[in-house]
Amino acid sequence: MKKIISTVLIVMLSLTLFACGKADNGPKPGTPLETFYEAILAAQPEDAEALIFFEESNPALIDSFYAGLDKIALSQQAFYMPPIATHPCEIVLVEVKDAADVQAVVDIFQARIDLGADNVAYPESAAGWSLYAQVQQSGNFVGMIVLPEAYTIPEDVFALQ
Repeated sequence: MKKIISTVLIVMLSLTLFACGKADNGPKPGTPLETFYEAILAAQPEDAEALIFFEESNPALIDSFYAGLDKIALSQQAFYMPPIATHPCEIVLVEVKDAADVQAVVDIFQARIDLGADNVAYPESAAGWSLYAQVQQSGNFVGMIVLPEAYTIPEDVFALQ
């Protein structure tokens, strides 16, 4: 009887160790968004001019660019905008509270990219949005990164911690 119990415990312990050993490369919940923002800036070519962003917190302005985002529960959010609104250059990072809402945020960010790419008033800006903008997601973290042509968008922004 002791051998059976011991064997069952060993099997259970082994299964527990294998389950815990599963690697999760995503960021830990609550990782400050500034960590990713700074890593994006640090990933730029050394000879590139410094990117200039202003952190935006005006809810009305944010809602005008990212319609519907205010209806989604976020753990944290960071909006970095260029000094001149017509330039295709934005970094938006959020952590979504409910994983079921992640796709909705991805769709909102993609709609922002599509809107910028369809800007007939500023064709050069539209080209920048079309060619140099992307949405990335890892776990409950979602980011929209738009950088000018000479700059680099890291392949996995959320691995840059």
